[in-house]
Amino acid sequence: MPEKVLLIGTNVRNVASSAKRAGYEVDAITKYADADLSIYCNRVYSLDASGRAEEIAQQSKAKVVLCSNFETFEIKAELLCNEPKVARKIVDKLEFYKTLENTGIPHPAVLKKPEGRVIAKPRFGGGGEGVRLTDKQEDGCILQEFIEGIPCSVSLLASKEMVPIACNFIFSGWKEMNASGFRYSGNLTPLKIDEEKRRELERLAVETAELFDLRGSIGVDFILADRPYVLELNPRFQGSLDSIEWSLDINLFSLHVKAFEGKKIEVVKPKRFAIRAIYFADRDWNIRRDLTGNPFFADIPTGPYRKGDPMVSILSSGSYDEAFRKVRERKELFLKLISE
Repeated sequence: MPEKVLLIGTNVRNVASSAKRAGYEVDAITKYADADLSIYCNRVYSLDASGRAEEIAQQSKAKVVLCSNFETFEIKAELLCNEPKVARKIVDKLEFYKTLENTGIPHPAVLKKPEGRVIAKPRFGGGGEGVRLTDKQEDGCILQEFIEGIPCSVSLLASKEMVPIACNFIFSGWKEMNASGFRYSGNLTPLKIDEEKRRELERLAVETAELFDLRGSIGVDFILADRPYVLELNPRFQGSLDSIEWSLDINLFSLHVKAFEGKKIEVVKPKRFAIRAIYFADRDWNIRRDLTGNPFFADIPTGPYRKGDPMVSILSSGSYDEAFRKVRERKELFLKLISE
């Protein structure tokens, strides 16, 4: 019989898809019970069921994978992810930046008071939510120097050694997708940079990840300016999972398990450019059409959606220009289909 996993997180569709294709039986506890999640999961529970997570895992004899926004969730179960006590040192941005400061890893300086335009970000949380430019003190936020550059990430597999598998561009506040501010709005894999810069990003990502006792799929976010500056470390599967799998022709969940077991990871080169673009609702929507099964759309909406809600992921691949062209065409197709 196939092994079973229980995914717990705000959005787990990409992990569920990869795990299903890797041969696992999947259950999920999640905030976003998108229409296509039922393709990959036997059972989908709302976040209200998180209080019964141990019982659910025990009943199905499932290993637990903690996903987005649940990295520190305490649960007595067999984990197929990083320990919450390890993740706690990372998701607390103030503690994370102190660790970087103590080890000399470059990052945007944490400030005690505004010095011109600065970045204000919540101490906890991700996806660019609540991040903004300001020249004022912001209650409950960390202030950092604002560095203009290319938002990007390095995805790694932590096995007996740290293995970089992909460099990714991060779409931040992508206006074509109705994303405001610094809101995370998808990825392009691979990042289009020269070899020397790529190697520097990978070196610094490994150096950062090795500060912590991590296993499996993890990622380090950067702003690439005159040099790379570390922004965050994600001790879990990242939003770039789709673009990485489409670009490299790999199954990331299988590699995550392999790395978790301490096995050797073989690195493959990108075969094409791939994009996952997150489209945000431009107005209030009540979706009546089910697009489940369309390979170009993921996180399929069921509605209703309020203006500004993450609505759907649009997937594409090809040459650099083709990937962008297809995303734009598929955005228009999506809007046409849900308007009919």
